Amino acid sequence: MKKVLSLWVAMGLLILSGCQSLAGLESPEVSVSGINLNSFSLFEQEWGLTLRVQNPNDRELTLNSLDYEIYVNGEKFAHGLTNESITLPAMGDTKVTTAITTSLLGSLQQLQKIQQNQDQPLQYRLVGKSRVAGVPIPLSFDKEGEMKLPAMP
Repeated sequence: MKKVLSLWVAMGLLILSGCQSLAGLESPEVSVSGINLNSFSLFEQEWGLTLRVQNPNDRELTLNSLDYEIYVNGEKFAHGLTNESITLPAMGDTKVTTAITTSLLGSLQQLQKIQQNQDQPLQYRLVGKSRVAGVPIPLSFDKEGEMKLPAMP
């Protein structure tokens, strides 16, 4: 009986310590800072996406990864994932460059829609999760904004 009670107490303390690490912690804010076309082939395109990651907390955070989807003008454009740890200073920010890949068919459909509104900036939505060291669950982010795609080579 004592072993069962000890096990329940230990599990309760673990849960409380996880909640303590989330107390007052705000999700990092992630937005698009820039986009470049890295390579273009018949079947796929690789884009260099620069994200600005801001830490609204009064403590340093270490991001283990960002897992995100980017939508352009309401349509899914690409999925991306960072693979390096990033240290965000308290109340600070940093830029992260990552590669995303799109397919020719998806890009052609997007470009057709973009050509109709060439003079207007593109509306984007960046939705994803950040995995923070010491935090047991991923923190979500959702950011909307505007951008211009670079000219194609």
